[in-house]
Amino acid sequence: MSAANSDHEMTEPTEPTEPATLGKPATEYGLPNDEILVEVPVYLTQKLAKQLHLLQYPQKNSTVRKGELNPRDARIKPVHGQLELDIPLDVDSPMYNDERGRELGGGLGTGRRLDITTLGSVDIPKNSDYLAGVIHHGELHLTNIAKVTQLRPSLKYLDRLAEKKLAESKIDDYEEPDDEKDAKTQTIQVTVRSAQAEEALRQQQHSIAFIQKKLEEEPWSRLSYYDVGTSESVSKCGKLVATNREPLVCRTTPDEYLTSVIGSTAPDV
Repeated sequence: MSAANSDHEMTEPTEPTEPATLGKPATEYGLPNDEILVEVPVYLTQKLAKQLHLLQYPQKNSTVRKGELNPRDARIKPVHGQLELDIPLDVDSPMYNDERGRELGGGLGTGRRLDITTLGSVDIPKNSDYLAGVIHHGELHLTNIAKVTQLRPSLKYLDRLAEKKLAESKIDDYEEPDDEKDAKTQTIQVTVRSAQAEEALRQQQHSIAFIQKKLEEEPWSRLSYYDVGTSESVSKCGKLVATNREPLVCRTTPDEYLTSVIGSTAPDV
């Protein structure tokens, strides 16, 4: 049900202190005849609505456990929303290849072995809205999630190694005599494009290059990482609970609201 309130927090319904109770028949709400087992007060808060991000780890097959990440460094480019976490590697593990680690460490530009894996952010197109929910004293408190981001391993150190090898190979290159160049047969591929296609391609390349240039120019800002259970984390989680108990004026029916969120309330067949 959509509603409006001049406050920064939105709440629903009127009596938050009432315990969860058995509800009325669904038909009274204009919904299909399905028994409602329980009703709970629902509150919407916007305290963290602009800062709350959902981080996904698609290469993990389980939930991230407490203390599992513990990044050595965290940074963000707030304008472009790019996020990176440096996760320590267990270099003392018997599975760690020290020789290979020192070779790949050259891509870090620090002269050390590869002792971290960097997770970089990949933005997910916003096809739907996400909410974070907290059950508090029998009440459901919801906060809108501003952005959904996937964190995937970044292989920038391989790019730096490739650039380094390319630079070294150019030093070893030599110029062939002109007579040997003329003796070689060269195959040239010619692509013909219309003027409109050339202009569209030029604009696209300039646009991509411009965006990439702006992204690279934005400086990184350091982030402090607080794991689950720390006092800082608990303090932030407390802001997921609404304090404003002012009732909202509903402008839609439950069916209209659900339709606007999920597209249809009709059950799948």
